[in-house]
Amino acid sequence: MSVKKQLNKARKWTALAIHCELSQNESVEGVIYSTGYSAGTEIKDSERPGWNFIVCYFPEGEDKLLKEIMKLAGDPKRIAGFEKIEFGQRTVDEEDWANSWKKFFTPKKLGKKIVVTPSMDGFKPGRGELAILIEPGMAFGTGHHETTHLCVKVIEETVRKGDIVFDVGTGTGILAIAANLLGASLVVGTDNDRYAVRIARENIKINGREKNVFAFYGNLLSFRDPIREEIALKKCDVVICNILKDAVLKLPSKLGAIVRPGGTVIVSGILDTQYDEVADAFTENGFKKKRYAHKNEWVACSFEYLIGKAR
Repeated sequence: MSVKKQLNKARKWTALAIHCELSQNESVEGVIYSTGYSAGTEIKDSERPGWNFIVCYFPEGEDKLLKEIMKLAGDPKRIAGFEKIEFGQRTVDEEDWANSWKKFFTPKKLGKKIVVTPSMDGFKPGRGELAILIEPGMAFGTGHHETTHLCVKVIEETVRKGDIVFDVGTGTGILAIAANLLGASLVVGTDNDRYAVRIARENIKINGREKNVFAFYGNLLSFRDPIREEIALKKCDVVICNILKDAVLKLPSKLGAIVRPGGTVIVSGILDTQYDEVADAFTENGFKKKRYAHKNEWVACSFEYLIGKAR
């Protein structure tokens, strides 16, 4: 069976419910996203006063990531609290999963302009707002996490009309679509998760952006498409990296192949305690610190590429 047919088959999901104190929510979600988990989290009420459930969804078979989250979230050294966190699991059909998302996924304003909203919501943008439609049943990330908020904030300040933009680890394609809405003439996103690429392409289509926004399976330099040569020739004005620290640290030495002199790299998905290490990696490879924004323990920042820039 082809990969395409496999992806289009009905899927089952594992719902992991993390039962914790309300005061632990921020720390638990920080642990969840630090593992590379790329979906959203659902908050459900508990009958126990002062407690709630944080629910994560995993495609059937992703046991390794699920077990890692349970291990980290259950570590009292990482998550402080008076009582032990509890875990529960159940299998969910994709249709049921989609309906679950529809119950809590509401329009969310990420920056001054960008609003992410369910495709079936009938949302009408206000003056100056730019709406991105997302199908909740396919919500590998709905824009509700701090890293997406921060990244969109810096994207809004950075992207200009006519820019060429590359989105590393595109996920649902939210950031790629946002860059196009803000004026970028060409946006290319890549992801190492074939299912995420499928979701990104569907979201690109829902938003009518197929002529200017593209999603490919692969990484920054390995994806296969003629557009890769165009990017290498013209160079990118902006590169977006909303990914984890270890993945970010592999990029500075490679970005010179696609970033124009004076171009900007936006980094999000890192913790404030990791910023210095990331900044050092960029400055050692011809970049200059440009922008820094933070929310809770998360950071978004940008760096300007100086090599070849006229003085």
